[in-house]
Amino acid sequence: MKGLFCVLAFASLANAAGPRLTVRDGRLLRDGQPYAAFGLNVRDLADDILDKGEAATASFEALGVLGAHHVPFIRFWGSYFDNRKKFLADPERYWRHMDLLVDAAERADVGLAPTLFWDSWNVPWTFDEFCLDWLDPASRTRAFAQRYTREFVSRYHDRSILWFYEFSNESNLMWDLPNGMEFLPKDRKLARNLATREAGQASIRFFGQTVRALDDARPLSSGCSNPRGSQWHQANDKAHPWTTDSPEQTAEAAGWTAPDPVDLLSMHYYFSHAKYDPVKVRAELAQYQQIATGLHKPLFIGEFGVLDGNGQAGPDFDVAAYQVHARDLFEAIYQAKVPLACWWVYSVRGWGPGTGSLNPKDHRWDFIFDLLTEYNGRLAQPK
Repeated sequence: MKGLFCVLAFASLANAAGPRLTVRDGRLLRDGQPYAAFGLNVRDLADDILDKGEAATASFEALGVLGAHHVPFIRFWGSYFDNRKKFLADPERYWRHMDLLVDAAERADVGLAPTLFWDSWNVPWTFDEFCLDWLDPASRTRAFAQRYTREFVSRYHDRSILWFYEFSNESNLMWDLPNGMEFLPKDRKLARNLATREAGQASIRFFGQTVRALDDARPLSSGCSNPRGSQWHQANDKAHPWTTDSPEQTAEAAGWTAPDPVDLLSMHYYFSHAKYDPVKVRAELAQYQQIATGLHKPLFIGEFGVLDGNGQAGPDFDVAAYQVHARDLFEAIYQAKVPLACWWVYSVRGWGPGTGSLNPKDHRWDFIFDLLTEYNGRLAQPK
């Protein structure tokens, strides 16, 4: 293991303590200066490290690869399903292994944007509670969330490799669904397990306040996706919940996902490869940026990508045509002046949706590394 660490870059070992990224007056700053960057989702980075510790060579090697490609930051899940169980079973072991992840990221000079409760609506089920228990200050759900957040922030808030904190992943897509009961497991089909805007906002706000009690500087993201097309009506018009929202209603619904003290507006953005439309892409990104400007909160596109309906690209897939669309999406986000955006996805173990997924087993998508280098270089040029 020692040899592997030696080949990783040690550029950040001299990092000054404390945050490098902050939000001030609605602007994203790094070391006090306006900043923008493209990063990568590396969703499963923590899994093997938390399980195997130093023996998780594939994950440490992945960080080395990302560092060699100068990927500025990554978004990954921390407390998620089995990972949460590891924490509850043996907190000391969990933190020893998380320390290894943070240390390796520091050596590789890859910033970290951890999502602390990726599956926030499942957290209550861990304690035989209900989704609406996020509203209950005395619930075991809140006690766990507070404990884990406090321990995470207390442990890493003085490490500059830790860029910002995120609450969950796309939790708003479950808010106020008229057919929400269909998505619940058979033994969970209860009204108390139907996610609501009120419970969603309460959980995000609670997370933000818990972080802010210990770290008053780093940015905060809810991890929410762009609102559903009927999000406002789902919450406010129970008789016509699937009615398409107006632009003003969409802006209001987006604002629900970033209650203070959250200071980034999280959106996710994907477009179909088969129906890619550069004009529509730019119009939608401009709308998202306009909403963020109106909220006075920098836009964070936590996931973006070009979707292929087949999921897994076969040997005859036209990678060159896909590359054209991927480049255009990078260009559109750059033109929209989005401060932070993360491509979906780099998979350490090569599993999950394959099209556009950087991974050690399929190098057809390595051009994404080139796009990250190119556009981060353009962003770094003096304006």
